[in-house]
Amino acid sequence: MTTTLTLQDLFNFILYLLGVGVLIYLIVLIKNINSVASDIRHLLTSNRKEIDTLIKELSETVQNANTISNQSKEIITSVSSDAKKIVRNISSISEKLDSTSEKVYHVVGQVNESFTATKDAIKNINYYIDIIVELVDIIKNTIKKHRR
Repeated sequence: MTTTLTLQDLFNFILYLLGVGVLIYLIVLIKNINSVASDIRHLLTSNRKEIDTLIKELSETVQNANTISNQSKEIITSVSSDAKKIVRNISSISEKLDSTSEKVYHVVGQVNESFTATKDAIKNINYYIDIIVELVDIIKNTIKKHRR
């Protein structure tokens, strides 16, 4: 028995095999989706009380969050003017500190110059005193030589 197989028959056969494969894949996919849906249904029915409690508490939690948000807005509004004043005061204090530190720097510089001038004057006085002592010694020695 000989049968001729055409190229069209071969492609039709391959298409039928692919169609059967896709159909099997869809059946397995639907079975898995059905299994997942069954698990979700079981989970929901077994935890119905907890879910109901959660939904009831959720509305209360949202109300609490709204209350906290409104109170926070009121507090921020009431504090913002004070905060602006505090920032202005800090800025003013900072400027005064800058000015004061510059004045202190200049005064310290002047005191340093005064100490330096006083130190130089004392050195000059010591120098003059040394000259006077030497002069007195010379006069003394001269007087002693003339007496002899």
